[in-house]
Amino acid sequence: MDHDYIAEHGLVERYHRGLLPPDEEARFEEHFVTCADCMEQLELARGFQKGLKAAVAEDVAQATLARAGLFAWLARRGRLAQWSLALAALALLSLPSWLSFRATDNQRLASERLEVERRSVEELRRRLSESERQRAEERRTLEGKLAEAGKPVPPEPPRGLPGPLVNTPVFLLTALRGEGEPAVIDRSKTGDVFALAVDVGADPGFESYRATITQEDRIVFRKDGLRLNALESLTISFPSSFFVPAEYRLRVEGVRPGGEFSEIGGYSFRVR
Repeated sequence: MDHDYIAEHGLVERYHRGLLPPDEEARFEEHFVTCADCMEQLELARGFQKGLKAAVAEDVAQATLARAGLFAWLARRGRLAQWSLALAALALLSLPSWLSFRATDNQRLASERLEVERRSVEELRRRLSESERQRAEERRTLEGKLAEAGKPVPPEPPRGLPGPLVNTPVFLLTALRGEGEPAVIDRSKTGDVFALAVDVGADPGFESYRATITQEDRIVFRKDGLRLNALESLTISFPSSFFVPAEYRLRVEGVRPGGEFSEIGGYSFRVR
């Protein structure tokens, strides 16, 4: 406990009036027994109270002296009363300065908080920019490795559609048995988006479905938790840029209540 804390919280006056909580009272007593300044302030407060009581008693006994005016009254008072009024006047004069100091201090704290928030926003922006840079670098590294291996580079997933889709091309895939040509998807005629559809039939034993698309034994797409539409078919839409020209195979599995997967069929298609 230091003098700034004592002065800011008015501990001398509150201790003298018996208004301190027990724990704070004990801490203040531990301080002022070894502090001459606080002892002097406490004695001054006690003397001030005694002087006021004496002054009030004298006013009651000699009420007529008040007519002589304030300065005459002070002249007939002891030094304690004069010092008491001087201290009260000094406190009133210093009040605007104290209020101004508190307002300045509050403005400083608000400015510091704004600066901390501004730095936090800048740090978040820096981290986002760094993440985007690393992502682009990893993409370039992957493209380089795939190019060295002679494999097609998978397209980057789209980040959103420009607007509503109308007349989206739908390619119905069927299982091929023996000789036959797979479905051919010409990206130059599909527009921005096309859909793959598979008629798997309604089987009450399946809770959901999983679709997996591979290209030369490499998985390029997999999605669990798929549901059939009103026509009892499984339909998945893709951006045209999702696929590179190559041969693909779509594998559809049903998921039973216990989590067991059962293969329904495999469907080939070609993108050019």
